[in-house]
Amino acid sequence: MNNLGLSVFIAIVGINAGPDFISGLKTAGISLFVAGIFVSLIPMLIGILLGRYVFKFPPAITLGACAGARTTTAALGALEESLQSKVPALSYTTTYAVGNTLLIIWGVVIVLLMA
Repeated sequence: MNNLGLSVFIAIVGINAGPDFISGLKTAGISLFVAGIFVSLIPMLIGILLGRYVFKFPPAITLGACAGARTTTAALGALEESLQSKVPALSYTTTYAVGNTLLIIWGVVIVLLMA
């Protein structure tokens, strides 16, 4: 039921965001879409490479930390299910807390800078 509820929530958000995305795409062009891909992929790839080669974390710990940094609980569930282990949760909790705190702080900073 947990996965079903999360999937329905994501579907509703996607359906509601669709018209705004299309109008934004018409206004800003395809560069908005390409920029979104890079903004999403580059930090994740850097996190995986840092965890693997700099910090020498095991893959489960690295992927759990990346899921926490993106504050994505669904990713943690998928990791735990595919690995049949709770090991990714060890690194998820710390980066989730830091990610949420920075999300709130930088959200306020950006609003203050734009006002």
